[in-house]
Amino acid sequence: MAQGAPVDLHLHTARYSPCAEAVDPSAIAAWAGRAGLAGAVITDHDVLWPEDELERLREDFPSVAFYRGIEVTSQGCHLVVVGLDRQDGLRRGTPVEEVVRIAHAQGAAVILAHPYRDADPDVLPLDGIDAVEVGSTSFTRPEAARARALARRLGKPEVASSDAHALSRIGWAYTVFPRLPADEKELAAMVRDGLGRPSTPHPFPEA
Repeated sequence: MAQGAPVDLHLHTARYSPCAEAVDPSAIAAWAGRAGLAGAVITDHDVLWPEDELERLREDFPSVAFYRGIEVTSQGCHLVVVGLDRQDGLRRGTPVEEVVRIAHAQGAAVILAHPYRDADPDVLPLDGIDAVEVGSTSFTRPEAARARALARRLGKPEVASSDAHALSRIGWAYTVFPRLPADEKELAAMVRDGLGRPSTPHPFPEA
């Protein structure tokens, strides 16, 4: 594990993501610890966890810093948003520009997730996003290379995360920050400022 604070920026739970039926939130801390993670961002599909539910998770499992996020099923792509106070206006089908507007109004950061899995990002209005995910369990090796090239073309920071839908995938990819962010707002600022370094210790499949 690299020096710094490794944070998995994108993972799912069975509580609000039916496609992650095996991910019991109470088991995340143990698996994150095995992976050497300092922090984990819960980003269920189109649902921002209620703050009181996440606070209980933090109290019960203090060994890992838990943060709230959301994976918005936007038009033509999926966007991971970190740093929101509330979900108002963010739902399945929200246009990219509107996701960015709402997120930035709250001081949140917008990450383009697995860019070549859902559609062609080259035809999307991505100027306002804050970072590009360049590695996760959703990527093949060619997709990872294309995502890095996209990040360079857009002039955006690169991040990595597991996109875990199973406990065993937590920490397969992550982003290393110079220090552990105090809260979601600081994490969002660090993503926007390009202070994270993507790490993908597990090899990507060829196809």
